[in-house]
Amino acid sequence: MPTQKEMICMRMNQIVRELNDNTNCMYWVQSHYSRYVLLNQIKSKIEELHFINNLICIENEQMLRDRLQELPNQREFTLAELAEYDGKNSRPAYVSVEQIVYDVTNNATWAAATHFGLSAGKDLTNEFNACHEGQAILNKLKVVGKLV
Repeated sequence: MPTQKEMICMRMNQIVRELNDNTNCMYWVQSHYSRYVLLNQIKSKIEELHFINNLICIENEQMLRDRLQELPNQREFTLAELAEYDGKNSRPAYVSVEQIVYDVTNNATWAAATHFGLSAGKDLTNEFNACHEGQAILNKLKVVGKLV
């Protein structure tokens, strides 16, 4: 029996396939009424994806709040203090995402304290969310504190 997460993924994949099919039909359908029906179906599927996305975001926000609560005794960093951990001159390389500070010093994707043009010692919340939101990448990194 599939897990809830697997069922959500299967449903999202099904919706994307249906959106693709409906979009392809738009190219050859002649009737304005048929196009109207297809557009309504597409709109409905987009709304369903939006609903599922909101559920996932709420779950991720709760996980973030839970993780932040697990850090009461962790070191607190200001942006200025975080900037000192840029991975240069044998210093550790730290980055912050959603107020949690992670050690990326020995992470292979952060060789030379850089990752696809991004530098360590910074809050990279927006950049991370634009590229990796919803992925469990951060769970593999050591938490060293929180950004205040």
